Amino acid sequence: MQWNPIEIDHKEIQQNYKSIDKVISGQSPALIIRNFYNTDSCKIISKRIETKSFENQKMKKIGVSLVSFISKKAEYFIQADALRRTVREIFSGLEDPRKKIHSTLQVFFPEKQVTIAVEDEKKYACGVIRLHELGDFAPIHRDRASYEAKSFDVSKFPIQLSTVLYIQQSQKGGELLLHKKSWKKSDEKFRNIEFGYSKDVISDCSQSVKIKPNQGDLVIINPIYYHEILPVRANRRITLGLFLAFSRHGEKVVTWS
Repeated sequence: MQWNPIEIDHKEIQQNYKSIDKVISGQSPALIIRNFYNTDSCKIISKRIETKSFENQKMKKIGVSLVSFISKKAEYFIQADALRRTVREIFSGLEDPRKKIHSTLQVFFPEKQVTIAVEDEKKYACGVIRLHELGDFAPIHRDRASYEAKSFDVSKFPIQLSTVLYIQQSQKGGELLLHKKSWKKSDEKFRNIEFGYSKDVISDCSQSVKIKPNQGDLVIINPIYYHEILPVRANRRITLGLFLAFSRHGEKVVTWS
């Protein structure tokens, strides 16, 4: 059986809200929502980021990602608060794409309340913008708060998904490569010291799918399946990422970055 992504237009979300179940179960590698966010707004955001990049040549992200603070919980919440305004300014005067993602998740999960994760009255970070320059890539990896971030409350939810909005797509390279293999404990012998896993971890993988969404598209994946970003070979790749997690019978879908 072919492992193919599901593609829908943003106007078709309501009638296709159950399509997310195939991503959760692993029947499909990704749900691609075409034309999700206004391309003119994407261009404005890209220009604003370009200005900020000139101020800081080494900048690779705007906002906070929990993975950078796995063993520094208190610092994560401090940084999440400190950078909240910075992220908000990037979207100033435009439709906030994070709010649009939240309202879309509400369509996919009509029985639940979609909200930014909160722990001990501290709000998690909401959205991280990642910049991939020429030559940048992400090695084979998987994301799972229940394994990596056990000291954080978001780790208690059994189902986790990842949403990525493509603000700017690279002209060459920068594709998302998804592998039909989910993480298991014995895979840890293939783990790299810094980040990700060696190619050996997918030596028994039956299928891989390469996708290259367009500017303004939103992609939802189940990040327990191994995935990687291929090297960017022309111009910058800019994305906005948000995780979400929930339990089947719980009342909430919580989001964070």
